[in-house]
Amino acid sequence: MPRDRTCDTDRVGNVVQLFAESGAVFRFDDGHEATGGDLVDEGCRVASWLQRQGVRRGDRVALRMPNGPDYLRLLLACAAGGFVAVSVNTRYSLTEVAEIVERSGARQVELGNGADGWRAHNPITPIGERDDPFVVFTTSGTTSRPKLVLHRQCSISDHARDAAVAFGYGADDVVLVVMPLGGTFGLASLAAAAAGAGRVLVANFEPAATASLIAAERVTCVNGSDDMFHRLLGHDADLSSIRLGGYARFNTSLDGIVERAAASGATLTGLYGMSEVQALFSLRDVSGNPAERSRAGGTLVSPDASYRIVGEELQVRGPSLFAGYLADGGAEIDAELTSRHFDAGWFMTGDLASADGARGFEYLARLGDVLRLGGFLVSPADVEQVLVQFDGVLEAQVVAVDRPEGARPVAFVIAPDGVDEAAVIEYCRRRLARYKVPVRVIVIDEFPTTASANGTKIQKVKLRALAESALAAPATRD
Repeated sequence: MPRDRTCDTDRVGNVVQLFAESGAVFRFDDGHEATGGDLVDEGCRVASWLQRQGVRRGDRVALRMPNGPDYLRLLLACAAGGFVAVSVNTRYSLTEVAEIVERSGARQVELGNGADGWRAHNPITPIGERDDPFVVFTTSGTTSRPKLVLHRQCSISDHARDAAVAFGYGADDVVLVVMPLGGTFGLASLAAAAAGAGRVLVANFEPAATASLIAAERVTCVNGSDDMFHRLLGHDADLSSIRLGGYARFNTSLDGIVERAAASGATLTGLYGMSEVQALFSLRDVSGNPAERSRAGGTLVSPDASYRIVGEELQVRGPSLFAGYLADGGAEIDAELTSRHFDAGWFMTGDLASADGARGFEYLARLGDVLRLGGFLVSPADVEQVLVQFDGVLEAQVVAVDRPEGARPVAFVIAPDGVDEAAVIEYCRRRLARYKVPVRVIVIDEFPTTASANGTKIQKVKLRALAESALAAPATRD
């Protein structure tokens, strides 16, 4: 593979070393408990077993399984053997799985048990190096087929150590990892915990069970999506032991989560990340008030990371950056596709952001989702936060539709008992600038979504198509 985005030579350590040197104890849903050294030993045995199956250094291995010891064994086998782990979302359909496996050139493997399984093999001596291609994440693919995001061992291990320091993980912490390990959110959280925490609980998310686990184990740190915390709070979870919950805003309709968590004694704070730069790229100051901590973005986690705002777009660089997008077949980086997303070494995120101090920024929206109304850039959240204050509206999403007189906003709301559209529009008119007022408010049973290992994401493309159909109908409202 091309080595155009190589590791920082001033740093040392790879993924095997990260776990081998970890002082953490890992505990899983099935009761299995292991140290980092135990997991490395088991991973080296799995690597030996994979070699017997004909897997060689640089080969891709598909990992499609829930959080658990088997996932980590395979992941560390890839790190030890120099294989590339292709993370496949467990919620993908068989057709989607087949496409990703084919495009990545991965082998699908099942861990063997008994006398002929991996346990019977002697562990290999690790041969994976810092600069080796290591893990592939898939992007959400809401507007096109998912891209295959390749990270080297160094970007995972270096980011983990930076995040452990920034998040203040220590020997007294109990870190819960419930986001899927097949996505950057879960893997980055796990790796950071390995770099600094005392106890790491790895579980699959189910609201009631997770709420019970947090209370029983007195979990101090957990990262997750707004939807995850919303569902936990809906089960009246006791979150009072949580000193730091990093949370990502995927659904702007779920407002007030930080305040609701604070009422239960937990400190949640906004962060920012994506598959290309990893999930824990920046973090809001935990000492801020709930309104400040509700904002996405924050201070850069790595002292070696940088950001800039070019025009309207956030651009970043740093040790957590990916190596490139894989070409179909998986054997090399797609240089043309990758280069389209870089400008003189800066990764162009496609996100709208504003500067927030010398080392921080505020994420506002995806540039593709930003509403260009009345000559102004408008974040959909500006309108959505007003809509959900209307009695009966539980959630809202807003898109823009081009009209002869200019782009106009159209709102979709979830309101089980229905709402009077004219009343909602008038409510917005009293609270928003004229160009932000929706021309239509359409009640919908549920928003179209796409599955992502980092959380469920709303498909704005489908909402725009629905909005265009609504405005084209005879009942179009100007």
